Amino acid sequence: MVWIDPQIERIVAHLPVVVDAVSDELDTRADRVRAVVAAHVHTGDLSSSFEVETNEPDSTVSIADPNVISINYGHRAVNGRWVEGIHAIEAAL
Repeated sequence: MVWIDPQIERIVAHLPVVVDAVSDELDTRADRVRAVVAAHVHTGDLSSSFEVETNEPDSTVSIADPNVISINYGHRAVNGRWVEGIHAIEAAL
């Protein structure tokens, strides 16, 4: 009979090769988002709210600007005109 350690996910997630692979993937995705965000410079608030947080074993790319939803997906301007979103979040997918 085979016995599998109940902590196998934790063990694998902390293996150096897995940690390195997650870090590399984060860097690649963060660079794609950073490029889209950098191209959108209206006030600079969006790029200043961009953050990459690396923890073992997980990592996060986040944008904390309170207007990120309308900036990313689009919105109606005051005059009613549709302003297309920048789709930075999708760049990380």
